[in-house]
Amino acid sequence: MIVTLIWVIAFAVILLLCLKRWETSVSGAVGKLLPDILRSEDDRWVWSPAIAVLGATAIVRPVDMILTLLIIGLLVLIGGKLVCWAMSKIDFH
Repeated sequence: MIVTLIWVIAFAVILLLCLKRWETSVSGAVGKLLPDILRSEDDRWVWSPAIAVLGATAIVRPVDMILTLLIIGLLVLIGGKLVCWAMSKIDFH
């Protein structure tokens, strides 16, 4: 129960800070990271809760978060290598 309470408090604080400082700092950082197709007029209401969830989870369970990121990175690396290998074997003519 205490972990859930800490997560909810961290989520609320991070969400409030993201929404309050959206125009000054968060919008610029998100704008640099996202391609044009993922941007919209309502970025504040989509990305602020996403950042708050990730931040609160990183505060409550940092080891789980690091291991998850490592596994995702490993899968992306292996997938990228497989795609490159498959593309080299395909004859386009």
